[in-house]
Amino acid sequence: MSRHKREIFDALIDEVRRSQSATDRFDQAVADALGLNRTDMRCLDVLQREGAVTAGRLAEETGLTTGAMTAALDRLERSGFARRRRDEADRRRVLVELTPKAGQVAGNFFGDHIAEAERLYGRYTEAELELLLGFVRNSREFNERHAAEVEAQNRERR
Repeated sequence: MSRHKREIFDALIDEVRRSQSATDRFDQAVADALGLNRTDMRCLDVLQREGAVTAGRLAEETGLTTGAMTAALDRLERSGFARRRRDEADRRRVLVELTPKAGQVAGNFFGDHIAEAERLYGRYTEAELELLLGFVRNSREFNERHAAEVEAQNRERR
């Protein structure tokens, strides 16, 4: 790698780390405002992205154990942000879904955030957005793989 490319790479990694920290800070501020913890916020994020899912799917997406997932769902139900309901297609299954309250509250915090992001990223061409999308997707997949490896090591140590 050339010296200049190395400098750009190092600056990129630094900005990615700073971006992750800024996102963590924003998410924590929203969680604090809602009286939730970050685990509960991760669950709400999955439900917002995927719609109604089983508790098992939610645990898989968040990396939580089944016991931790039960506790998180109990908290989310008590807070009025999520509910469990029977799956109409298979009455043996229970699905978890967002409540209307969750949608209203999310709009309060994330509506302006999303609009600003659209203005920010709207200046890029389709090709540039495709490049950014690939970068972010590859970064997410990279972090998911490494998180799964560390989680597996943690389970082995217990």
